[in-house]
Formats: sequence, structure tokens, C-alpha cells
Amino acid sequence: MAGKHRPVLLIAILFGLILGCLGQSRLIDLTWTLRGGIPVYPFYPPYNFTIVNRGDQAGGYYLESNEIFMNEHTGTHIDAPAHFAPGAWRLDQIPLGHLTGPGVMIDVREKIGDNTDYAVTQQDLQGWEREYGRIPDGAIIMLRSGWGEQFWGQGPAAYLGSAQKNASLLHSPGLHPDAAQWLVDNRYVKVIGFDTISADTGDSTTYPAHKILLPNNIIIIENVGHLNKMPPTGSTVYAMPIKIGDGSGAPSRVFAIIDDRTSAAGLTAPNLILIVTSVITLIAQAI
Repeated sequence: MAGKHRPVLLIAILFGLILGCLGQSRLIDLTWTLRGGIPVYPFYPPYNFTIVNRGDQAGGYYLESNEIFMNEHTGTHIDAPAHFAPGAWRLDQIPLGHLTGPGVMIDVREKIGDNTDYAVTQQDLQGWEREYGRIPDGAIIMLRSGWGEQFWGQGPAAYLGSAQKNASLLHSPGLHPDAAQWLVDNRYVKVIGFDTISADTGDSTTYPAHKILLPNNIIIIENVGHLNKMPPTGSTVYAMPIKIGDGSGAPSRVFAIIDDRTSAAGLTAPNLILIVTSVITLIAQAI
């Protein structure tokens, strides 16, 4: 009788191993919800949402449909290289594989202090590497200034640093051009995300970080949300924009799969080997 029940027992053990490998992952949404009154860059029109249908229709069915009006660079959004680089990838030309990679969250809140236009330095990036190791190839870096956590819900004036429709009056942290160039020259990075309105500091009117990153096919994500939930390492980030033909950018659903055994999409090699070995053992025992 014991022999008859052995395959059942082995199947149960294998099922438990698979759940152990897969069940500890969790999803983190890094996207702000598009809604009326969200902060937008002073160049751009406000986001507008209009209800077209919401209710019972004459044909005897219920229907909801809406119209939206906004610039491509609204809410949590991607800047395609063509945004600042003529002849570079437009949105629909970005390879899908370029929009996912190992997540790196670099927390610079303590560096900012009272400097609302703090520029993240090369030394800040290297400081993260001293603690967590080299930034992995193909990484998606998220720079956490704390700006979104503090000011997003307080309206445009708090988040942008000014209530005026004047880009020269903005105040928010960004990336120092020397740090941007260091990444281009020394690391293979696919994407850099910011929890601010821009990759550049708010007081910049020449946008040097944009002009360094985008021509080198380093995608920019702006207005990233909920970075307080993202660990420094151990995630895979996905940035999925609306696929706008010829677009220079697009609102995007950005999220991370958190699993400290996952450095890219899917199972790591040790977990996969464990499952395969268990399957082989199960077959051998059953025979």
C-alpha cells in the first residue's frame, strides 16, 4: 500500500516546491492614476477626462465610454529617444525587450536636504554600488527623491515647486549631467525613472540629462509612483507605454515584480534546476 501512495506523495512534495519558488513574488504598481488636476509640465495642456456614455442604453444594454485629452508626456510616462534626439527611436520603434530589466532603486532622499533642485551625482550612484554591488547590465534604475511621496497628492504647485505656468520657475531634484554621462560611458542601462516631473532638475532650462541619456537610447520615465514600496535590488521592472505611432512619449503602466531571487523575467537558474531535478526524481520513483 505504501508503494502505491508514493507517487501521490512525491507529486505533493513537488507541488510544494513549485509553490515555494513561485509564490513569494509580488507586484508593485509604480504608476500614478491619471485623473483631473494631475500635475503637468507647464508647456502642456491639462489632462481632461470626459464621460461620453455611462448608463443604460436604448438598445437594452449598459455602456461606459469616455474621451481623454492630454499630451503624450502626462502622468507616469516614457520619454522616447526622439523626444530630444532627431532620427532616434520614436515610441513605437523602441524594442519591447528594452522596456524591461533588473530593477535598481537608488534612494537619495538624505542627500537632498533643503536643496529642492538637488542633482544626483556620480558619487551617489557609486555609493549605491558600494553597498549593493555593480549596477547590473540592462538595468532599469529608479531614483527615489521622495518628491512624489511628499507632493503628488498636494497638487501642481507643491509638486512642481511653482504655481506659475513657467518652466523656469520649477523646483525639483533631477540627475546631474556628469552622472548621466558616467552611466552612458560606464554602465549598460536601459531605462532611468524619476519620481519627479523631469529627469533634469526643476531649475534647468537646457535639459542636459535628457540630451545625454536619450541619444544613447537610455529611456526616461518621469512621474514614477510608489518608490517607497520598491527595494534597492531583487526586482524586475516593466515599463509598458501606449504604443503611439511616431510618438515622442506616452503614458505608461510601470510595475515591478519583487522577488529577491529574480534578476530578470522568469525563474532564476537555481530554482529552475530545482524544479527540473524534482520532476526527474518523481518520474524515476514512479517508474
